[in-house]
Amino acid sequence: MLSLYMFNSMTNNVSFKSIILFLAVLIVSCSKSEAPSGPAAAVVATYQALEAHDSVGFMQSLSEDKYDVYAMNPEKVTAILNNWKGDHAQVKILNVTQNDSTATVLYNLTVTGSHPRSRDSILARLYLQDGEWKHGY
Repeated sequence: MLSLYMFNSMTNNVSFKSIILFLAVLIVSCSKSEAPSGPAAAVVATYQALEAHDSVGFMQSLSEDKYDVYAMNPEKVTAILNNWKGDHAQVKILNVTQNDSTATVLYNLTVTGSHPRSRDSILARLYLQDGEWKHGY
């Protein structure tokens, strides 16, 4: 009798733990928003580089034309990164239109921190170069 009680108790306990684990996984997976991909991910990566004061990452996010302009004027990159000290960007992708090698990303930007600001309906042109989407003009 005692062993039957222990078996039922263990079975119920295992089932209960399984249900709790399943619900926890479900809640965590539903709460995470899907990371953008393609051109949208390139826009987000640019702002992540700015937040991190990552000049290399920022430069790598630019198309060849834009890269060349900043490479000839490194003080512009320094000024941009200095302007981002203490700031955090929240990028909300609204729309992505793309063909084989060009894309337009429409997004809203909210910056919190030292220099709070907000802009709606920003259009970014991106170009596919060497298999990666890059910010351009």
